[in-house]
Amino acid sequence: MDKAASDLHDVTAGMRSSSLSDDDIRQRIAAIPPIEAHLTTILAALTPKLQDADARLAQLGPAPGPNQPAESAETAAARRSLARYRETIDSQVKQAKLMVVVADQTNKALSDALRANFETRLWARSQSVVDPNLASDLTESIPRETVRLRDIAAEEGRQIVRAARNPHSALLLILGAALGVFLLGPARILLNRLGYSRAATVTQGTPLRRSALALWLVLIAALTPFAAGITARATLDSAGALTDDFGDVLGLAIRVITVAGFLEGVGRALLSPGRPSWRLAPLADELVARLAPYPGIIAVAAALSLFVSRVGSVLGANLAAAVAGERITVVIEIVAVGAFLITLARAGGGQATHPGARATAPRESRVPWVLAALAAWLALSAAFIAVLAGYLALAGFLMRETIWIGTVLAVLFLLLRFADDLFPAALSDRSPLGRLLRGPVGVQDHTIEHTAVLFSGVTRLFLLLLAWAAILLPFGASAGDILKRVTSTQSIFTLGQVSISPGAIFGSVGLFVLGLVATRAVRGWLEKRYLPKTRMDIGVRTSLSALFSYLGVGLALLLAFAYLGLSFSQITLFASALSVGIGFGLQSIIGNFVSGLILLVERPVKVGDWVAIGDLEGDVRAINIRATEIDMWDRSKLIVPNSELVSKTVRNVTHAGALGRVRIVLHLDASVDPEAVRTLVMGHLTAHPDILDQPAPAVFFTDVKDGNLEFTVIAYVPSPRRAFSAKSELLFQIVPDLKARGMNLASSNAVVNVGLSERFLDPNPTL
Repeated sequence: MDKAASDLHDVTAGMRSSSLSDDDIRQRIAAIPPIEAHLTTILAALTPKLQDADARLAQLGPAPGPNQPAESAETAAARRSLARYRETIDSQVKQAKLMVVVADQTNKALSDALRANFETRLWARSQSVVDPNLASDLTESIPRETVRLRDIAAEEGRQIVRAARNPHSALLLILGAALGVFLLGPARILLNRLGYSRAATVTQGTPLRRSALALWLVLIAALTPFAAGITARATLDSAGALTDDFGDVLGLAIRVITVAGFLEGVGRALLSPGRPSWRLAPLADELVARLAPYPGIIAVAAALSLFVSRVGSVLGANLAAAVAGERITVVIEIVAVGAFLITLARAGGGQATHPGARATAPRESRVPWVLAALAAWLALSAAFIAVLAGYLALAGFLMRETIWIGTVLAVLFLLLRFADDLFPAALSDRSPLGRLLRGPVGVQDHTIEHTAVLFSGVTRLFLLLLAWAAILLPFGASAGDILKRVTSTQSIFTLGQVSISPGAIFGSVGLFVLGLVATRAVRGWLEKRYLPKTRMDIGVRTSLSALFSYLGVGLALLLAFAYLGLSFSQITLFASALSVGIGFGLQSIIGNFVSGLILLVERPVKVGDWVAIGDLEGDVRAINIRATEIDMWDRSKLIVPNSELVSKTVRNVTHAGALGRVRIVLHLDASVDPEAVRTLVMGHLTAHPDILDQPAPAVFFTDVKDGNLEFTVIAYVPSPRRAFSAKSELLFQIVPDLKARGMNLASSNAVVNVGLSERFLDPNPTL
């Protein structure tokens, strides 16, 4: 308890001071969670003791009253001891709970201070990039900072010379330098070649080879400069040749080269210039050739911006020099990103047809890429205007976030491809796990394939959530401030007992749109990836995906209303008032919506069924919220309200696995042998591949009319859709065979009834 109180006092000491930097505030915020965890542990230990003391006091019962017999001395002493013990424990519990509240309030106050600092910097206006005084500031500040850097380098050089006089330290410095150079150059080349060779041999012929290689290239691009920098720092430190100032600069340089290597590695892994068969991005070779230099250029610009923004605090540079340097680096970032977007726009961004592209994969939608490019253009334009207007912090923030979000999306693309390729390859019949599951375990192929797709989908969802968190991470205290700055207004109106601001409206609309996008994305994954791997028919799959859409839209609406501050009872009241105001106009729409839910759950009619409504027949293609679409035989569409399918008589020809019935009526001349006819026709029925054995086909001698014999043929096929074609094929076989065997079809003669009883006129009388 005392340690927690002391740590909390250190955090709160001087927190109201305006001289606290952002790093100081972040350090204090980071120190609060361990204190809260320690207090939680204390409360978890004290609470059972307090409960135990209460239980013991309850067992002793209340103290005797004035007119009651006195209790024994031992009981009274035990009661007093337990009461003092309980009072001590209770005091500690209250103190711990109080410190938890203080820690929470401190955390909120520090976060507010960090937010205030950011907002102050973000909207602070300084010199414009076209200000003529910028050149004079640079000419004044650059010599001073150059001298400062030269002094730090000279001091480090003298320290290295002194350390090199020791043979052991000299050998250590030589080995460290050689290892650092090796990691930066030859090691990276060798590891990249190793990745290509392993991917070509271990995962040969599988999509996993490209995605795994891309991740390997990213890791090597980031880790090799990081390892080289850590080696250099450790070598200098071990040899006693590392000064404090140079150590700070070297630590910053390690971060900068690691970030630059990571950004360049991500771009090279996506584009794979000169190796189209290993390329993951769906881009043509011509476009890749134009875009290939830009990952390195943008990486250098981002690294330079990071170095300039942090080196001032390391070197103790004056404010004018720091502002001038940041202004230049922001312009460099704008130029680099702008050139990349212009090149991408001029090239058109067509999808690739190179050998590495997936031939069986559907063509991916370009809508996300178009939206991402539009957002990048908007951010670039806003940053350019901010630089011209003198809002340096705002411009730098926009460019940093643009590059960061682009990097997160690129890494997300790589990881999603890796997840899609990993699980099918890990569970394939060529992998040890796949052979184990198919062999000794006895799992069927379709179950393994279904499991692989399910694991891939769960991993995709996890990666999407992780990417969303990564995108929001750099905003920290700034995202809310920007939104608040844009949407803060006194235009707050009241709806009933709820006060709604424009910011809340924008937030709820954005949340609703985000819910719709997420619902559509998951439904697309269900329809295209997961449900086709199951044994469900198309009707069940469509019903499940439609129900998921309804649930997703409903959840998005609830979240949007909750963001507005509407409770469930208020939503119900608002819906009631709305329904009364609109009147009976929504009755048919609501009725069709409920009927659509009944169709999806009860499934009397499902997608893929052949239905007949009156004289109209067709195939059900979609069951929407209001109506059902039916494709007619002439390729027109019949739009039927859902309530009609629920309340009216509908014939479902293919419902519940219905069989198709083939009925053929033959009229033959009386001279034919009926048994021979049955034998001939039965031979064709049994030979036809679509005719079922059960129910068995049959040939019936049904009538004798006008001296002709009538035979009725009944047979069944697996589906009503095959009945018409099977009947046509049988007639094409039976009729020529009958004629070839001299079994002529009957010819009908016209009979004229003149109304005389039992008297017929010969149509061809003999004169």
